Amino acid sequence: MPPTVTGMYSGAGSITFDDFDQLTSVHINSTDELFLASGYSKNVALYDINCGRRIQVFTDMHREHINVVKFSNHSPSIFATSSFDQDVKLWDLRLKPIRPCYTTSSSRGNVMVCFSPDDHYLLASAVDNEVLFELIYCILSGLDAFPSS
Repeated sequence: MPPTVTGMYSGAGSITFDDFDQLTSVHINSTDELFLASGYSKNVALYDINCGRRIQVFTDMHREHINVVKFSNHSPSIFATSSFDQDVKLWDLRLKPIRPCYTTSSSRGNVMVCFSPDDHYLLASAVDNEVLFELIYCILSGLDAFPSS
């Protein structure tokens, strides 16, 4: 039986979302409306929490399986992926993720990625203890990713 992703609606019960095979990572966006799922594949699935359904599957985002997918802390459409293909990629849902907005690479496969609390930096770690610390503020500013104050 394939694994399922379940969610809660204000304590009123649970809902079962379309499954994602060999799930390894999920992350919710800053507006609590969407979440992403990745697993032992090159794909990422986008789910709508309010409707309780999968909206889209983005295919072949990496050359090897994606270990972690993370939304940014402040922009609900920006997310990052890390993969054993040695790449960390930054994506924007508003651009229908066909090409990444930014890519950086490590010398070995990546196991983790996260945004700094202010979203100015991207931090990733690889299997050989390498740590990537990338300034991405200028990229996100160019995408108009930061909400106006």
